[in-house]
Amino acid sequence: MKRPFARLATLFLPVTLTLGAAYVAHPGNATAAGGSCTIAVKGASPTARACAKGGRAEARRVMKDMVTAANKNGGKFDCEGCHKDVVTYELNKNAVEDYKKLQTASGMK
Repeated sequence: MKRPFARLATLFLPVTLTLGAAYVAHPGNATAAGGSCTIAVKGASPTARACAKGGRAEARRVMKDMVTAANKNGGKFDCEGCHKDVVTYELNKNAVEDYKKLQTASGMK
């Protein structure tokens, strides 16, 4: 008994999985990187560049690096200082001004 579908599946399944994995793992794919950015979508700030490069996950990494650098330089910054919610990243009313201070304190422009 011949199984043409099984033979076809064994030929195309590895190719499909490889292409699918490559799409998901692509660093420029904002969806694969933890979602699309909704706040820093314009401009040349470190966060905006990170969003363009790798979506929310990259922006989060850059923001954490900025906070760490600023705190090493004597600042007192944390995520909740600017964000009401660290899941949706909704901003507090003082976030824009505090971000400018964070940029200066971290030395990241």
